[in-house]
Amino acid sequence: MSVPYLLFSLGGVALLVALNAALFGIRGAEIAGAQTVEAYLTQILPAFRGRSMSLGADRTAALAENGVDGALLLVIARGDAFVVRKLGKPLLRAVERRGDCLSLRLADVTLPSVRLALGDAQTAAQWERKLSGVLG
Repeated sequence: MSVPYLLFSLGGVALLVALNAALFGIRGAEIAGAQTVEAYLTQILPAFRGRSMSLGADRTAALAENGVDGALLLVIARGDAFVVRKLGKPLLRAVERRGDCLSLRLADVTLPSVRLALGDAQTAAQWERKLSGVLG
């Protein structure tokens, strides 16, 4: 393949990416609200009954507690769907709180760390206690 053809192809791809960004914008996925998270979790986990739920201030992630078994779940908006992780001993490595922000370190190659700004220091402290209890 000659260099001009390669450059022309790369330019075409760059133009398509720029056109897509101009038409549709560049913004991350968002969670519409706590009800959306609860409906999704009920759909994928038939035994899910929400006990408590907190949506991150940037609306990209949420924490949920299952009232049936006490499981703590992390829900993250990705594209047009959600990624759900059950926060337990093998997955959750560390929890750290600074004010209203929680930092979670996970043993997950695709999601090594998550930072949630919960908008309220008291809510962050409650979730820190729950998550620390899972760590032991």
